[in-house]
Order: sequence, then C-alpha cells, then structure tokens
Amino acid sequence: MQTIPASWVDRIFARLQGIYGREFTGQFSVIDNNGNDIGMENAKTVWGQELGCFALNPDAISFALLNLPDRAPNAIKFKELCRLAPRPTVDVRMGYSKTDVDDKAAKENLERIKDMMKTIKGLHLIK
Repeated sequence: MQTIPASWVDRIFARLQGIYGREFTGQFSVIDNNGNDIGMENAKTVWGQELGCFALNPDAISFALLNLPDRAPNAIKFKELCRLAPRPTVDVRMGYSKTDVDDKAAKENLERIKDMMKTIKGLHLIK
C-alpha cells in the first residue's frame, strides 16, 4: 500500500488543527498508560495510507487544504476533497527546448510543402 510521507501528514494535521482546533484533534486522541497519544499516531498512519494515491500529485492535497469544509473532515472526506482537484497536466515535451536548427528545419519544410502545392496546382488537382 502506497502512503504519503509522514512529514506531509504532519503538515496536514498541523494545518487542520490550526483551523479546527479540538474539533479536529479531539476525534483522534487516545492516551495510553504511558502518556503516549496512540490515537493520534494511529490516525496519522491511516491518513498517510488513505492519501497514498496522491503521493505523485501533492497539488491535490494542497487543493483540499485550500477548500476545506466548515466542519473538520475525517480521512475519507479529506480524500474526497483531494479528488475534486483539477487534474495535473503534463508537457509531452518535458526537457525539450527549441533551437535555431529547429526553426531552420521548419522553414525549409514549409518551403518544400509550398513547392509541392504549386506542383499539384499545376496538375489542376487543386484550384
């Protein structure tokens, strides 16, 4: 199962705690006999797993954080918010940069096409 990094979950929780306060953190807190908040740690693990499908699309998580509802979301509701994010676009030519050679080749090809069109017009195939 894919998960998002724990540091992402920590930042998400910090933001949601800052906005919703105890409404958010109170739904997770379970203190064990040693004083450790095992409920919060469990919640962070589950959120990391639930949001794992966005590991390659952190913009979806950012979108959700910018479009929060009035009430504190649980992991499932937050994931639904992430799914509402606009789809990322990918530049097919990643890493490609045009050169002067490309411009020259394009101009030469255009001239060849124009010459072919003149020939076709001369044969009366195109008017």
